[in-house]
Amino acid sequence: MTVIAQISDIHFGAEDENAIEAAEACIKSTKPDMLVVCGDLTQRGRTREFDAAAEWLDRFDMPKLVVPGNHDTPMFNVAARAAEPFKRFKRRFNQQFEVVEAGGAIAVGLNTARGWQARRNWAEGSVNLDDLDEAIVRAGKSRAEVKLIACHHPFHSLPGAPLRTRTRRGRRASDMVAASHVQMVLTGHVHTPSVVVRQRANGCYLAVSSGTLSVRLRAEPPSFNLIRLEEGELRIDRCDIHEDGPKNSRMGAFDANLEACA
Repeated sequence: MTVIAQISDIHFGAEDENAIEAAEACIKSTKPDMLVVCGDLTQRGRTREFDAAAEWLDRFDMPKLVVPGNHDTPMFNVAARAAEPFKRFKRRFNQQFEVVEAGGAIAVGLNTARGWQARRNWAEGSVNLDDLDEAIVRAGKSRAEVKLIACHHPFHSLPGAPLRTRTRRGRRASDMVAASHVQMVLTGHVHTPSVVVRQRANGCYLAVSSGTLSVRLRAEPPSFNLIRLEEGELRIDRCDIHEDGPKNSRMGAFDANLEACA
């Protein structure tokens, strides 16, 4: 069995301490093959918040892939957001950003966050299609049974999520992933656990969104996801963290080759 733990939107500076502790205990007891962090490690992109995030993630003795989110830029320094928005992130996590391979899975990072954009909501996602193509090629060269791309912003809005998203070039990005050997795109941002089969004209993939481990809740409790590959089946569970402890519930089970939607 290959097990992947997916967390997102920890928001150190606005973290839920109880959720952080419960998630840590649950992940360590599960002993996943890799940990994928889908952005927004910090609340305001401050140095001390990055320090706290790095210290916490260092407690996990397993391969890790860490991608940035829109909150991982210096919120109160407009000049730095425009010139070097991910300097603090790269200082701590650059070596964990590009790719990780463990068990039967490979995960490749993609940055969809921007320090500033000429649009009303600069925090929305944007996909660089050349970067995405490189990520797809990199994943495709692996013999791993499960190939995934991790980024912060969903390519499309999630059905029923309280936060709607408008990711630039999201539709073209979906087409590219659906036509590739990549089975999953792991994201965060909306603080809502979700699994959606994204059917495109040329194929499909699973869009898997993780919840938050912060106090910034949106109609869902703090949570993270556990993704398991066993005997050719992908099983995706959400782990909700309540006052009386974590509770797992299945979000979906799919053929690893996604033959049902190909």
